[in-house]
Amino acid sequence: MFVFVSGAVRSGKSSWAEERAISLYRASGSPRGSLVYLATARVRDREMRDRVLRHRETRGGKGFKTLKRDVDISGITDRLPARPTVLLECLGTLLANEMFERETNRDEIYDEGKIHSEILLLKARAVNLLVVSNDIFSDGATHGEETENYRRILGALHVKLAREADLAVECVFGRPFVHKQMCVIHFP
Repeated sequence: MFVFVSGAVRSGKSSWAEERAISLYRASGSPRGSLVYLATARVRDREMRDRVLRHRETRGGKGFKTLKRDVDISGITDRLPARPTVLLECLGTLLANEMFERETNRDEIYDEGKIHSEILLLKARAVNLLVVSNDIFSDGATHGEETENYRRILGALHVKLAREADLAVECVFGRPFVHKQMCVIHFP
């Protein structure tokens, strides 16, 4: 199953995705230890460190194995256990890392193709893949060229992933709104 989850900051998307990942993992009959949280955040300051610690605390005791990969997520596939359920958090952070913080030439043209193909590789390897991303498209403000390019690419990724997903959900104020559902799913 491929699930795409989006929502604004603090919308409840992470909690919702974690609960769905656990439900899908249990239903899949996957071997013990194959519930994977793929973390993309880079900890550079106290605020981010505190956020990461809060996220870890909420996942504590739920059976997630955390793997960190902030760029080139295809490089993680050889470290995945057999038949995993993978929760990738967060697509927006991954894209920012790829676009703005890589050691490569900052002048190179970046598009959504690289990350999209890497997510498809994860999808092919995983029994279940859940991708969480931020909705940053509602502020109505005009931004600089780099930020607008980032927003354009993230939007293109959202469209592609929602189109390919079995389930596409937007979380708003802690409530999930299903925008696409290709199969019957029973969650507790």
